[in-house]
Amino acid sequence: MAILSFAIISIYAQENKKWYFEYPEKIVGLTQHSISKTEDFIDKYLDQKDSLYVNPNKYKLTLMAQYTNGYEYYRFSTPKNKQNFTLSPDNSDKLGIYIGWKWLFLGWAFDISENRAEKDWNLSFYTSKVGVDIFYRARDNGFNITGIKGFIDATGNEIKNFSRRFDGISVQQKGINVYYIFNNKRFSYPAAYSQTTTQRISCGSFILGINYSEQSFKMDPSYFDGHLQNAISSSLKFNKVKYKDFCINFGYTYNWVFAKNLLANISLTPAIGYKGTSLKFENSKNFMKNINFDFISRAALLYNNSRYFIGLSIISHTYSYRKKELSIINSFGTINLYAGFNLFKK
Repeated sequence: MAILSFAIISIYAQENKKWYFEYPEKIVGLTQHSISKTEDFIDKYLDQKDSLYVNPNKYKLTLMAQYTNGYEYYRFSTPKNKQNFTLSPDNSDKLGIYIGWKWLFLGWAFDISENRAEKDWNLSFYTSKVGVDIFYRARDNGFNITGIKGFIDATGNEIKNFSRRFDGISVQQKGINVYYIFNNKRFSYPAAYSQTTTQRISCGSFILGINYSEQSFKMDPSYFDGHLQNAISSSLKFNKVKYKDFCINFGYTYNWVFAKNLLANISLTPAIGYKGTSLKFENSKNFMKNINFDFISRAALLYNNSRYFIGLSIISHTYSYRKKELSIINSFGTINLYAGFNLFKK
C-alpha cells in the first residue's frame, strides 16, 4: 500500500506540473483569450521599452530561491513628558521559493530561525511604467525592550542601559503602494527588483506613488516590570493604537550599469501622508489626525545575463506619527540574497 500510494502521488504531482506550465490561464482563473487581451494591453500601454537602454524580457517564467533577513523596530514616545521606549523583535531568517510569470511575482518563505511569531505575505506587480506592492505582516510576541529614555526610578535617578523581554504587544501591518515611473522607456525598475529585464545603459527616473497602509498595535501595560510600571507616563500606557495612513511619495531611482550584466540600484522616495489615528488608553479614548512624513528606500546589486541571475537587495519602510500626546515611529525592512533563472522563451 505504501508503494502504491507513493506512485499515485508522484503521477499526480507530475500531472499538476504539466498542467501548470501548459495551461497557466487555469491557475489565474482566466481564459486564454482574456490573458492574451491583458498581455496586449500591458505590452502596448505599460511595458514599452527603448531597446538601446533596456533588454526586454525574453522569457515567460522566472524561478528563484531567496534568503531573507528581516528587521523592525517600534519607538513610542510622549514629547510632553520626554519619555520613550523602543521595541524590537528578534530578527527573522527565512528561505523562500518564488515564481514570476511575466509581471507577477509570487512566493512562499519558510522561517528557519527560532523566531516563529511573525506572519509575512507579499505580492508585487512590475511593468516598465507602473508597479504595485501589497504586504501583510503580523506578530503576536517575541519583542524586546531595547532602549528607554526619560524614566526616573524611586531614588530620582534616570534608568539607563535597560533591556528586557517584552511579550505584552502584538502588531499588525498591511498596505498597498502604487507608483509610476516617469522615464519608463529607458529606465527599468524590473531590471533591479524582478530580474525579468536587463538594463544596458545607466539611467535614472523620478517616481510618483500613492500609498495606503494600516498599522495596529495592541499592548498590555501590565507586562512592564516594576521599575517601569511606576515611572512610565500614562500616555504610554495605551491598550490599542490603530492608524490609517494615506500618503503621496515622490522620489528618484537610478540604475548604474558598472560592468557587463552587473547592475546597482538606489531608490529613495520620501512621502507626505495623512493619518487618522485611534488611541485607546487605559481610562480614555482619543481620536487624532495629522500630517506626517514617511520614507521608502530600496537598494540592489545584481548580476543578470538574461538567463541566470544572482543578487542582493535591501528594502526599508519607515512610518511616523507625531502628536503632542504620543508619537510613534515604526520601521521594517528586509535584506534579500537571491538566485534564479528564467524559463520558456516567448
